[in-house]
Amino acid sequence: MTAKRLTLVDYLKGYSILTIVLFYLSLSMNLPGIIKMAANFGGAGVHVFVLCSGFGLYLSHLHKKMGYGDFMKRRLLRVHLPFVLVVLATVLVPWNKFDLHAFLSNIFFYKMFSDEWNCAYGGQMWFVSMIVQMYLLFPMLTKLLDKYKHSGGGQYVVIICSLCISLAWATIVALLGKSDLRIWNSFCLQYLWEFVIGMWLALVYSRIGNMPLPSKRILLIVTILGIAITGITGKIGGWLKLYNDIPSLLGYGSLALFIYSLGLKTLNRFFEYTCKFSYEWYLIHILIFGIMFHFAGNGMLACIIALVASYLAAIPFHALVKRLYKLRIWKK
Repeated sequence: MTAKRLTLVDYLKGYSILTIVLFYLSLSMNLPGIIKMAANFGGAGVHVFVLCSGFGLYLSHLHKKMGYGDFMKRRLLRVHLPFVLVVLATVLVPWNKFDLHAFLSNIFFYKMFSDEWNCAYGGQMWFVSMIVQMYLLFPMLTKLLDKYKHSGGGQYVVIICSLCISLAWATIVALLGKSDLRIWNSFCLQYLWEFVIGMWLALVYSRIGNMPLPSKRILLIVTILGIAITGITGKIGGWLKLYNDIPSLLGYGSLALFIYSLGLKTLNRFFEYTCKFSYEWYLIHILIFGIMFHFAGNGMLACIIALVASYLAAIPFHALVKRLYKLRIWKK
Protein backbone atom coordinates (compact mmCIF):
# COMPACT_ATOMS: atom_id res chain seq x y z
CA MET A 1 0.00 0.00 0.00
CA THR A 2 1.15 3.51 -0.71
CA ALA A 3 1.04 6.21 1.95
CA LYS A 4 -0.56 8.62 -0.54
CA ARG A 5 -4.02 7.10 -0.37
CA LEU A 6 -4.08 7.01 3.41
CA THR A 7 -2.90 10.62 3.39
CA LEU A 8 -5.85 11.48 1.17
CA VAL A 9 -8.27 9.88 3.64
CA ASP A 10 -6.67 11.88 6.46
CA TYR A 11 -7.06 15.01 4.36
CA LEU A 12 -10.74 14.28 3.75
CA LYS A 13 -11.45 13.77 7.45
CA GLY A 14 -9.62 16.95 8.41
CA TYR A 15 -11.33 18.93 5.65
CA SER A 16 -14.74 17.54 6.60
CA ILE A 17 -14.44 18.30 10.29
CA LEU A 18 -13.45 21.91 9.61
CA THR A 19 -16.48 22.54 7.40
CA ILE A 20 -18.76 20.83 9.94
CA VAL A 21 -17.43 23.04 12.74
CA LEU A 22 -17.90 26.10 10.52
CA PHE A 23 -21.47 25.00 9.88
CA TYR A 24 -22.27 24.88 13.60
CA LEU A 25 -20.49 28.19 14.11
CA SER A 26 -22.59 29.79 11.37
CA LEU A 27 -25.76 28.91 13.28
CA SER A 28 -24.76 31.56 15.82
CA MET A 29 -23.89 34.22 13.24
CA ASN A 30 -25.91 36.64 11.15
CA LEU A 31 -24.39 35.93 7.74
CA PRO A 32 -25.35 37.14 4.25
CA GLY A 33 -27.46 34.72 2.23
CA ILE A 34 -24.80 33.29 -0.08
CA ILE A 35 -22.29 32.84 2.76
CA LYS A 36 -24.99 31.24 4.91
CA MET A 37 -25.75 28.77 2.12
CA ALA A 38 -22.06 27.90 1.76
CA ALA A 39 -21.78 27.35 5.52
CA ASN A 40 -24.86 25.14 5.49
CA PHE A 41 -23.32 23.05 2.71
CA GLY A 42 -20.31 22.56 4.97
CA GLY A 43 -22.52 20.40 7.17
CA ALA A 44 -22.47 17.87 4.34
CA GLY A 45 -19.01 16.97 5.56
CA VAL A 46 -20.66 14.36 7.75
CA HIS A 47 -21.28 12.25 4.63
CA VAL A 48 -17.58 12.13 3.78
CA PHE A 49 -16.75 11.52 7.43
CA VAL A 50 -19.06 8.48 7.48
CA LEU A 51 -17.53 7.19 4.25
CA CYS A 52 -14.02 7.59 5.66
CA SER A 53 -15.09 5.77 8.83
CA GLY A 54 -16.22 2.80 6.77
CA PHE A 55 -12.96 2.92 4.81
CA GLY A 56 -10.77 2.98 7.90
CA LEU A 57 -12.63 0.28 9.79
CA TYR A 58 -12.73 -2.19 6.91
CA LEU A 59 -9.11 -1.56 5.96
CA SER A 60 -8.16 -2.38 9.57
CA HIS A 61 -10.35 -5.49 9.38
CA LEU A 62 -8.56 -6.65 6.23
CA HIS A 63 -5.21 -6.31 7.97
CA LYS A 64 -6.22 -7.76 11.32
CA LYS A 65 -9.51 -9.50 11.95
CA MET A 66 -11.02 -9.10 15.42
CA GLY A 67 -13.77 -10.92 17.26
CA TYR A 68 -17.07 -9.11 17.77
CA GLY A 69 -16.46 -8.58 21.48
CA ASP A 70 -12.96 -7.18 21.03
CA PHE A 71 -14.09 -4.97 18.17
CA MET A 72 -17.00 -3.47 20.12
CA LYS A 73 -14.88 -2.97 23.23
CA ARG A 74 -12.20 -1.15 21.28
CA ARG A 75 -14.54 1.01 19.19
CA LEU A 76 -16.87 1.93 22.05
CA LEU A 77 -13.90 2.94 24.16
CA ARG A 78 -12.58 5.13 21.34
CA VAL A 79 -15.94 6.83 20.90
CA HIS A 80 -17.41 6.80 24.39
CA LEU A 81 -14.47 7.91 26.54
CA PRO A 82 -13.93 11.36 24.95
CA PHE A 83 -17.68 11.74 24.58
CA VAL A 84 -18.25 11.19 28.32
CA LEU A 85 -15.46 13.65 29.16
CA VAL A 86 -17.14 16.36 27.08
CA VAL A 87 -20.54 15.61 28.62
CA LEU A 88 -19.05 15.87 32.12
CA ALA A 89 -17.31 19.14 31.22
CA THR A 90 -20.56 20.53 29.82
CA VAL A 91 -22.46 19.56 32.98
CA LEU A 92 -19.87 21.39 35.10
CA VAL A 93 -20.40 24.70 33.28
CA PRO A 94 -22.19 26.78 35.96
CA TRP A 95 -24.90 28.30 33.75
CA ASN A 96 -25.94 25.01 32.18
CA LYS A 97 -29.06 23.49 33.72
CA PHE A 98 -28.50 19.92 34.93
CA ASP A 99 -30.99 17.31 33.80
CA LEU A 100 -30.44 13.88 35.34
CA HIS A 101 -32.39 12.02 32.65
CA ALA A 102 -30.46 13.74 29.85
CA PHE A 103 -27.17 13.09 31.62
CA LEU A 104 -27.81 9.38 32.19
CA SER A 105 -29.17 8.89 28.68
CA ASN A 106 -25.90 10.23 27.28
CA ILE A 107 -23.62 8.33 29.64
CA PHE A 108 -25.38 5.01 28.98
CA PHE A 109 -26.18 5.75 25.34
CA TYR A 110 -29.92 5.24 25.40
CA LYS A 111 -30.13 8.84 24.23
CA MET A 112 -30.24 7.46 20.69
CA PHE A 113 -33.88 6.54 21.30
CA SER A 114 -34.94 9.99 22.52
CA ASP A 115 -35.07 13.07 20.32
CA GLU A 116 -35.23 15.19 23.46
CA TRP A 117 -31.95 13.87 24.88
CA ASN A 118 -30.02 12.89 21.74
CA CYS A 119 -28.53 16.37 21.36
CA ALA A 120 -28.89 17.53 24.95
CA TYR A 121 -25.19 18.42 25.19
CA GLY A 122 -24.75 19.89 21.73
CA GLY A 123 -26.40 19.67 18.35
CA GLN A 124 -23.45 17.68 17.03
CA MET A 125 -23.85 14.79 19.48
CA TRP A 126 -26.34 12.94 17.28
CA PHE A 127 -23.36 11.66 15.26
CA VAL A 128 -22.10 9.65 18.23
CA SER A 129 -25.38 7.74 18.45
CA MET A 130 -25.36 7.07 14.72
CA ILE A 131 -21.77 5.83 14.54
CA VAL A 132 -22.32 3.48 17.50
CA GLN A 133 -25.33 2.05 15.65
CA MET A 134 -23.07 1.58 12.62
CA TYR A 135 -20.53 -0.27 14.76
CA LEU A 136 -23.27 -2.71 15.73
CA LEU A 137 -23.90 -3.39 12.04
CA PHE A 138 -20.23 -3.54 11.05
CA PRO A 139 -19.58 -7.26 11.81
CA MET A 140 -22.52 -8.25 9.61
CA LEU A 141 -21.34 -5.92 6.84
CA THR A 142 -17.82 -7.34 6.98
CA LYS A 143 -19.19 -10.85 6.53
CA LEU A 144 -21.04 -9.73 3.41
CA LEU A 145 -18.06 -8.01 1.82
CA ASP A 146 -15.70 -10.80 2.89
CA LYS A 147 -18.01 -13.29 1.19
CA TYR A 148 -17.85 -11.36 -2.08
CA LYS A 149 -14.24 -10.24 -1.74
CA HIS A 150 -13.35 -11.89 -5.05
CA SER A 151 -16.64 -11.21 -6.81
CA GLY A 152 -17.04 -7.77 -8.35
CA GLY A 153 -20.70 -8.48 -9.12
CA GLY A 154 -21.39 -9.50 -5.53
CA GLN A 155 -19.75 -6.34 -4.24
CA TYR A 156 -21.96 -4.17 -6.44
CA VAL A 157 -25.02 -6.04 -5.20
CA VAL A 158 -24.05 -5.24 -1.60
CA ILE A 159 -23.62 -1.55 -2.48
CA ILE A 160 -26.92 -1.37 -4.36
CA CYS A 161 -28.76 -3.16 -1.55
CA SER A 162 -27.32 -0.76 1.02
CA LEU A 163 -28.43 2.20 -1.10
CA CYS A 164 -31.92 0.73 -1.44
CA ILE A 165 -32.11 0.23 2.34
CA SER A 166 -31.11 3.86 2.92
CA LEU A 167 -33.66 5.13 0.40
CA ALA A 168 -36.33 2.87 1.90
CA TRP A 169 -35.58 4.21 5.37
CA ALA A 170 -35.79 7.80 4.10
CA THR A 171 -39.17 6.97 2.55
CA ILE A 172 -40.46 5.42 5.78
CA VAL A 173 -39.34 8.47 7.76
CA ALA A 174 -41.10 10.78 5.28
CA LEU A 175 -44.34 8.76 5.29
CA LEU A 176 -44.41 8.71 9.09
CA GLY A 177 -43.92 12.49 9.20
CA LYS A 178 -40.70 12.14 11.21
CA SER A 179 -38.38 13.94 8.78
CA ASP A 180 -37.61 16.72 11.28
CA LEU A 181 -36.76 14.41 14.17
CA ARG A 182 -33.06 13.69 14.58
CA ILE A 183 -33.38 10.14 15.92
CA TRP A 184 -35.28 9.29 12.74
CA ASN A 185 -33.58 11.32 10.00
CA SER A 186 -30.09 10.46 11.33
CA PHE A 187 -30.59 6.81 12.18
CA CYS A 188 -27.72 4.64 10.92
CA LEU A 189 -29.74 3.23 8.00
CA GLN A 190 -29.91 6.73 6.51
CA TYR A 191 -26.12 6.68 6.13
CA LEU A 192 -25.66 2.95 5.51
CA TRP A 193 -24.86 3.29 1.81
CA GLU A 194 -22.08 5.81 2.46
CA PHE A 195 -20.50 3.61 5.09
CA VAL A 196 -20.65 0.56 2.78
CA ILE A 197 -19.11 2.49 -0.12
CA GLY A 198 -16.27 3.46 2.21
CA MET A 199 -15.76 -0.22 3.06
CA TRP A 200 -15.81 -1.16 -0.61
CA LEU A 201 -13.23 1.52 -1.44
CA ALA A 202 -10.99 0.05 1.26
CA LEU A 203 -11.33 -3.36 -0.40
CA VAL A 204 -10.42 -1.89 -3.78
CA TYR A 205 -7.49 -0.03 -2.31
CA SER A 206 -6.18 -3.11 -0.51
CA ARG A 207 -5.97 -4.86 -3.86
CA ILE A 208 -4.45 -2.25 -6.15
CA GLY A 209 -2.59 -0.15 -3.55
CA ASN A 210 -3.69 3.07 -5.20
CA MET A 211 -6.83 4.90 -6.26
CA PRO A 212 -6.30 7.54 -8.95
CA LEU A 213 -8.47 10.64 -8.71
CA PRO A 214 -10.78 11.71 -11.55
CA SER A 215 -9.62 14.66 -13.63
CA LYS A 216 -10.12 18.18 -12.29
CA ARG A 217 -12.72 18.83 -14.99
CA ILE A 218 -14.86 15.88 -13.93
CA LEU A 219 -14.54 16.80 -10.26
CA LEU A 220 -15.60 20.37 -11.01
CA ILE A 221 -18.63 19.28 -13.05
CA VAL A 222 -19.79 16.84 -10.35
CA THR A 223 -19.23 19.54 -7.71
CA ILE A 224 -21.46 22.03 -9.54
CA LEU A 225 -24.20 19.49 -10.21
CA GLY A 226 -24.11 18.10 -6.67
CA ILE A 227 -24.23 21.53 -5.04
CA ALA A 228 -27.04 22.68 -7.36
CA ILE A 229 -29.26 19.66 -6.64
CA THR A 230 -28.51 19.81 -2.92
CA GLY A 231 -29.34 23.51 -2.87
CA ILE A 232 -32.65 23.02 -4.67
CA THR A 233 -33.82 20.16 -2.45
CA GLY A 234 -32.64 22.05 0.64
CA LYS A 235 -34.55 25.18 -0.36
CA ILE A 236 -37.73 23.23 -0.98
CA GLY A 237 -37.17 21.45 2.32
CA GLY A 238 -39.48 18.89 3.92
CA TRP A 239 -39.10 15.25 2.99
CA LEU A 240 -36.96 16.08 -0.07
CA LYS A 241 -34.03 16.81 2.25
CA LEU A 242 -34.01 13.14 3.20
CA TYR A 243 -33.14 12.22 -0.38
CA ASN A 244 -30.38 14.76 -1.01
CA ASP A 245 -27.63 12.68 0.59
CA ILE A 246 -26.44 11.33 -2.78
CA PRO A 247 -25.96 14.71 -4.53
CA SER A 248 -24.68 16.14 -1.26
CA LEU A 249 -21.95 13.51 -0.92
CA LEU A 250 -21.03 13.74 -4.60
CA GLY A 251 -20.94 17.54 -4.66
CA TYR A 252 -19.17 17.98 -1.35
CA GLY A 253 -16.76 15.09 -1.88
CA SER A 254 -15.85 16.23 -5.40
CA LEU A 255 -15.16 19.75 -4.15
CA ALA A 256 -12.87 18.36 -1.42
CA LEU A 257 -11.02 16.21 -3.96
CA PHE A 258 -10.76 19.11 -6.41
CA ILE A 259 -9.10 21.29 -3.76
CA TYR A 260 -6.79 18.40 -2.86
CA SER A 261 -5.83 17.89 -6.51
CA LEU A 262 -4.65 21.51 -6.74
CA GLY A 263 -1.57 20.38 -4.83
CA LEU A 264 -1.58 23.14 -2.21
CA LYS A 265 0.86 21.39 0.10
CA THR A 266 0.49 23.66 3.14
CA LEU A 267 -3.30 23.47 3.02
CA ASN A 268 -3.36 19.73 2.48
CA ARG A 269 -0.91 19.14 5.33
CA PHE A 270 -3.04 21.32 7.61
CA PHE A 271 -6.06 19.10 6.97
CA GLU A 272 -3.98 15.95 7.36
CA TYR A 273 -2.74 17.21 10.73
CA THR A 274 -6.26 18.20 11.78
CA CYS A 275 -7.40 14.64 11.14
CA LYS A 276 -5.37 13.46 14.15
CA PHE A 277 -7.78 15.12 16.59
CA SER A 278 -10.81 15.54 14.34
CA TYR A 279 -13.17 13.54 16.57
CA GLU A 280 -12.10 15.41 19.70
CA TRP A 281 -12.59 18.74 17.91
CA TYR A 282 -16.01 17.62 16.76
CA LEU A 283 -17.02 16.79 20.33
CA ILE A 284 -15.61 19.83 22.09
CA HIS A 285 -16.28 22.73 19.72
CA ILE A 286 -19.87 23.42 20.82
CA LEU A 287 -18.76 23.54 24.46
CA ILE A 288 -16.03 26.07 23.65
CA PHE A 289 -18.42 28.12 21.51
CA GLY A 290 -20.93 28.24 24.37
CA ILE A 291 -18.35 29.45 26.88
CA MET A 292 -17.01 32.11 24.51
CA PHE A 293 -20.46 33.39 23.55
CA HIS A 294 -21.52 33.52 27.19
CA PHE A 295 -18.74 35.98 28.04
CA ALA A 296 -18.14 37.79 24.75
CA GLY A 297 -21.36 37.52 22.77
CA ASN A 298 -21.52 36.10 19.27
CA GLY A 299 -20.11 38.94 17.19
CA MET A 300 -17.76 38.27 14.30
CA LEU A 301 -14.58 38.68 16.36
CA ALA A 302 -15.91 36.48 19.16
CA CYS A 303 -16.83 33.79 16.61
CA ILE A 304 -13.35 33.83 15.08
CA ILE A 305 -11.75 33.58 18.53
CA ALA A 306 -14.15 30.76 19.45
CA LEU A 307 -13.22 28.86 16.29
CA VAL A 308 -9.49 29.14 16.95
CA ALA A 309 -9.94 28.39 20.67
CA SER A 310 -11.94 25.23 19.95
CA TYR A 311 -9.25 24.04 17.51
CA LEU A 312 -6.45 24.66 20.00
CA ALA A 313 -8.43 23.08 22.86
CA ALA A 314 -8.93 19.91 20.82
CA ILE A 315 -5.17 19.29 20.60
CA PRO A 316 -4.47 18.81 24.35
CA PHE A 317 -7.86 17.10 24.70
CA HIS A 318 -6.72 14.54 22.13
CA ALA A 319 -3.43 14.09 24.01
CA LEU A 320 -5.35 13.54 27.27
CA VAL A 321 -7.62 10.96 25.68
CA LYS A 322 -4.61 9.10 24.24
CA ARG A 323 -3.06 8.89 27.71
CA LEU A 324 -6.33 7.62 29.17
CA TYR A 325 -6.54 4.93 26.48
CA LYS A 326 -3.27 3.50 27.76
CA LEU A 327 -4.52 2.93 31.31
CA ARG A 328 -4.43 -0.72 32.35
CA ILE A 329 -8.07 -0.72 33.46
CA TRP A 330 -9.17 -0.94 29.81
CA LYS A 331 -7.08 -4.06 29.24
CA LYS A 332 -8.85 -6.19 31.80
